Amino acid sequence: MGHDMQRVPSTTLSGSNSASQTVTSHMDTRHAASSQSLPNGTSQAYHDERGQPWMQNGASGGDTALSDSDADLPQVDTKMIPLSITISRLITYAYTELVTLVDTLPARTEADRRSEILKYTDHMTDMLTKLLVLVRWAKHAPQIQKCQNAIAYLDSQNRYFDCAVDSIYAAFMSMPGVRMRNYDVGNAAEILSTGSYQRLPVAIKRMVPPPKLSKHQVRETLEAISGIIRRRILCGEPVPLAMRRYVIKNGRIVFTVPGEFEAQLTLLQYEDNIPWHIVSV
Repeated sequence: MGHDMQRVPSTTLSGSNSASQTVTSHMDTRHAASSQSLPNGTSQAYHDERGQPWMQNGASGGDTALSDSDADLPQVDTKMIPLSITISRLITYAYTELVTLVDTLPARTEADRRSEILKYTDHMTDMLTKLLVLVRWAKHAPQIQKCQNAIAYLDSQNRYFDCAVDSIYAAFMSMPGVRMRNYDVGNAAEILSTGSYQRLPVAIKRMVPPPKLSKHQVRETLEAISGIIRRRILCGEPVPLAMRRYVIKNGRIVFTVPGEFEAQLTLLQYEDNIPWHIVSV
């Protein structure tokens, strides 16, 4: 009967006979496929309720598409054993047990012989009955194989969908780091219209060195510093007796102690309580 080429799946599908009867009854009640010859020699094909043409042999175009789709399904053969291997192993097991029983029976008593033979018979009957059920069930193996192939296809599609969702979420999470900023239209319009940018931070001015003073500005600044020093000395700045000899010029005060030292001091700010800054000694 060709059962040796069948494969025994690891799972079974219940209700296959009832499903086959339902499909058969449905096919019996549908419109018969036929073509009518027209007077001009052409033929007219009938269509079913779904709009598909029925062929003369009773098969529709949808059946051909279904067979093509079955060929595209992944073939699942994991955890399956050929039926021929199962039968061969069971026969080998039964023969081995029988040989072992024949070799050990002469050394037993009559009661033990009957008991062992009965045990062997019952055990082999159970095994062969299971094999018979398996052989009869294997007739529906192609339909079950199709179902397993369809389930494997749906599982692979679910994995692809999950991978796509994960990839989209990862891309969404990485978008803020690669997002391009909007064009600064307002500042561009201001620069084009006024020729300058008025919104720079104030801290930038601290990094820009001030412009150099002219000679006239330097002279006026030194004279102002000399006036401040003179006013501070005249207003009661405590000066040691040995340093009463001093000269104020070029924004500095020069103290001279004969035979000891000469010190030049100045002020860095215009405050009265600012300490003196030693320029040179």
